[in-house]
This record gives sequence, structure tokens and C-alpha cells, in this order.
Amino acid sequence: MSSTDYDLSVLTAMFVDDSPYMRKLIHDLLILMGIGKVITAADGESALKLYKEQVPDLLITDASMQPMDGFELVRRIRMDADNPNPFVPIIMLSGHVEMTNIERARDQGVTEYLAKPVSAQSLMTRVISVIERPRQFVKVGPYFGPDRRRHTDDVFFGEDKRGDAEETSPQKPTDDADTWAI
Repeated sequence: MSSTDYDLSVLTAMFVDDSPYMRKLIHDLLILMGIGKVITAADGESALKLYKEQVPDLLITDASMQPMDGFELVRRIRMDADNPNPFVPIIMLSGHVEMTNIERARDQGVTEYLAKPVSAQSLMTRVISVIERPRQFVKVGPYFGPDRRRHTDDVFFGEDKRGDAEETSPQKPTDDADTWAI
């Protein structure tokens, strides 16, 4: 599916990045994709304030900013009891694609992770992904956010998972069955 299959003009997106160049670039890409309203912020602190006032349908944030980075912004959006929408889809952009950063983003409640430099196609793919495949939210211990397992049907432990009468033992996930989001 493409952006032309959806009326994105009804959406409000927020983009947070400390680089004025990136804010302009992503703002313009989102407008060209058909998003109706795009709000930008230069850091996590100003973004959090704007987020609570504007309540966007989609948040896209850079990971590395000062004084509040994208990780803290995501954590506060997901965990703040006064947040008007803790379920908002969040796409994190970063030039740091090391597994530790990806796992940190996942553990804060990021929905999708996108490596910089960003292409129009990769951004569109992630936006369409959060529209077409919304993920259930879970609260487990200190974590609140999208279910981090991509294939939840692959990790079912009950009998007769697929109605196979020959197989009656509980299903165990294979090494690749517990694929993490991001």
C-alpha cells in the first residue's frame, strides 16, 4: 500500500530534532506525503510541552539531542500519567544503529527505528507500517509500550496451537520466533 491509499491529511505529526536542517527536511517530506499538519520541536523538553498541547497522531524523534534526548522523551510520553495519548506511534531516527541503541529505543517504547540518513521511501514505509500494523500495548514491570514481539502467534505455548491433533506437547518458540520490534 502507498500513501495515496490513505487520507493522511487528517493526521497531525510531530518531528523532533536539534538540527534545523533535519527539521526542515522531514517536515517537508511529511507534507509531501500528505500529512495534514506537521509540528516541529528542537529538543525533547519543548517537544513534550508541545505534545501535550497538540496531541499528535504520530511522533518522529531523533535519538540524540540536548538537554532531553529522544529516549527520555519516549519514556516520558509512555509513562507520564498526565499524557493525553501514551499510545501514540513513535518512530525514532538515529545515525547510531548499534544494537545497544536499538534495544534501548525498544525498551523505552519506540514503535519503529529508522537509520539516518533517511530516504523519503524509508520514512514512508515506516509511517505506513504504523498505520497498517498497529501493535498492541503491554505493561510489564516498568515497561509500557508496543508489544516488542513481532510474531506473537509464534510464541504461543498452549496445546493445539494450529489444530494439529498429532502434536499435543506445548509449543516452544524457536530461536528466531521471539523477534523483537525494531
